[in-house]
Amino acid sequence: MAVADDDLRRPTIYFDFLCPWAYRGAVWLKAVEDAGRINPEWRFFSLSENHRVREGEGGRPVWEGEGQAPGIPAFRAAIAARRQGDQAYDRFRQALQRARHEGHLKADLPETHRQAAATAGLDLERFDRDLAQVDLAPLAQEHAEAVRRGVFGVPTLVWPNGRSYYLKITDVPPADQAVALYDAIAGIHAFDQVIEIKTPESEGTLPG
Repeated sequence: MAVADDDLRRPTIYFDFLCPWAYRGAVWLKAVEDAGRINPEWRFFSLSENHRVREGEGGRPVWEGEGQAPGIPAFRAAIAARRQGDQAYDRFRQALQRARHEGHLKADLPETHRQAAATAGLDLERFDRDLAQVDLAPLAQEHAEAVRRGVFGVPTLVWPNGRSYYLKITDVPPADQAVALYDAIAGIHAFDQVIEIKTPESEGTLPG
């Protein structure tokens, strides 16, 4: 079944700030977006919660716990940034991912969040106020939505028709090849019979 081009322009991408695979995917998809090929929406998927559930641990979700599970403070800061609009949120997301994976800063520290907010050009006074009042409901809702869609890791791209792919790239492709890679992946949509393509881990791994 063919997929409309409009559908391929509007992927939802689930990510966690802590994941290096998600960061490489974000850099690649930014080049695809800059080329005018896609208009993506970035949503939350907590690897800490995913790990808790897969390990069979009982109790409340990590965002309801008394402690700070890895990644939750970063999501909290992103929710605060989102209150300044979608574009501000997207700039903050990119800045915090770069700080974590290029600057090697801790993604869950307040000073990292404030640096990312400044880099993203956010209103810092408003960011501080919103951060103090953040409700983690958006994280809970988006993570639950991802689970319903079968997401098990990040980055996972989901298109409006329901098709989805979990993708890991070891190196960000050159900008002039970014769209070609996206179109190659999107082209698989034409074949409903294909439900998984996987390379053995020995052929490409990425340290955390």
